[in-house]
Order: sequence, then structure tokens, then C-alpha cells
Amino acid sequence: MNGPLIVQSDKTLLLEVDHELAGAARRAIAPFAELERAPEHIHTY
Repeated sequence: MNGPLIVQSDKTLLLEVDHELAGAARRAIAPFAELERAPEHIHTY
């Protein structure tokens, strides 16, 4: 099983919002990541 986050080389985080662990991942990154874009399936932090 793959996780809900992808960390890119420029330190951008991509969150797959339909993943079962997306809520937990969102809470984990909230203290240090700012939501930049929120299209339907992938949110960019």
C-alpha cells in the first residue's frame, strides 16, 4: 500500500485527498505546511 503523501525534490508536498490516511497526514503536516492549491484530488502544500 502506498501512502497519501508525495514529497517532491523542491520540498512541495502532494496529498492524495481520497486516500484512507489523508486526514491523518493532513493533521501531521498542518503545523509546518501551508495549503497552496486544492484541486479535486491532489492538494499541494
